[in-house]
Amino acid sequence: MKMSLTRLAVWGLAAVLVFAGKAAFADEWPEQSVLNGYLEEGARSNPGLQAAFARFDAALDKVPQARAWPDPRLAFGVFTTPIETRTGPQRMRYGVAQMLPWFGKRDLKATVAEREAAALLAQAQGVKLTLFREIGAAYFEYAYLGKALDSAREELEILKYFEALVEARYTVSSASYADFTRVQVERAKVEERVASLNDYRLPLSERLRTLLGRPAGEILTMPGSVPLMDTDWDDVRITSAITAHNLALAALDAKAEAADAAADLARREFYPDLTVGLESIYTDAPRMPGVVNEGKDPVAITFGINLPFDQEAREAAVRQARNSARATRLERADKVAGLEAQASRLLFGVRDGSRRLELLSGTIVPKARQNLDASMDAYQAGKASMLDLLTAEKTLIELELQYHRVLTDQAVRLADLDVLAGEEIPRTFSRTPALAGEEQARDLRVSLTKPEASK
Repeated sequence: MKMSLTRLAVWGLAAVLVFAGKAAFADEWPEQSVLNGYLEEGARSNPGLQAAFARFDAALDKVPQARAWPDPRLAFGVFTTPIETRTGPQRMRYGVAQMLPWFGKRDLKATVAEREAAALLAQAQGVKLTLFREIGAAYFEYAYLGKALDSAREELEILKYFEALVEARYTVSSASYADFTRVQVERAKVEERVASLNDYRLPLSERLRTLLGRPAGEILTMPGSVPLMDTDWDDVRITSAITAHNLALAALDAKAEAADAAADLARREFYPDLTVGLESIYTDAPRMPGVVNEGKDPVAITFGINLPFDQEAREAAVRQARNSARATRLERADKVAGLEAQASRLLFGVRDGSRRLELLSGTIVPKARQNLDASMDAYQAGKASMLDLLTAEKTLIELELQYHRVLTDQAVRLADLDVLAGEEIPRTFSRTPALAGEEQARDLRVSLTKPEASK
């Protein structure tokens, strides 16, 4: 019953860690509820996560086995020739014995099992965070695909209107045939990209479906948007969280503690274990009556110890455990250095992404829109070529898509930092601000339909 309560408590803690903090900021980013649902579904159904916790569950069951007493031994023997004694012939002997391990051995065995289970729990929690990272990354990549499709379709619509504009000008000899074919080539390239992006939807959906543990054949709904994310934690705080709470480090710490306990246990193998017992001999009635204690079975209390003669083997066991602990701690030190370097790269990426987002939304995309407007006016006035117009349009579309690419990368980097920190780093979610270029590109399509646009 005690172990059941222990397991229930640990699973309860795991459930708290799985779902903690995932409902925040739902007002700022409504699609958060969809991602929350995916995370909960993955936590319930993903086979890899279930396997990780099953391994921990199996390791937890080793603790009562390690702490258990050795089974008592029951012995029974029959004399092939009865032994004649004054009190009667002795025909058989029987007894029971219990081995008593040296002081502390049972507790140390249990400690080794507990620390090994703790290592597997940390690994399972690491699998959980990695799964959440993979689900989030798949979700955001799927959402980015939606933005890429919208961008390609928008570009295709603009090119259709460009084609109509050039065709109208070509009929009155105001545009060259080269301009007409150039637009057609660009349109064909964009149509191919739209088809390719549509085809790419299935692999991305399959990636997310597999992480959720859903049956094959279902195509998931494409997410609406990638949110604009940020965090109030500075580099020092994030780095401290990584060194203090990283789950891979926690697993290595537990393994080192298990090796320390194993070394202590190996040292106690130099001392003998005690065996106590009780024996009796079955005795028949004597041939001559009137004998004192006739027919009574003699009883003996026995004591015994094992003799730890092979000292070399026991010394080797101690060295093995010590070397295992040392190797684990060296592995931890190497892991810390690698995690710090990885965190430094991710933090640079987050800072760089924030700068790029601000620059794109505040300066570059609006300037690209202005360039497209100027190119459009110049083309209609005969002062710019169709190549200039197409270049300006393509630049604007690419910059808008680049903005959404940076948003996606930013979200994935923050998920990577969650894995390193061993917990969800608090962050803010907000709707992606509409780019000036996106709204004005739609206005451009409207303006191109006006009769004066093709004059």
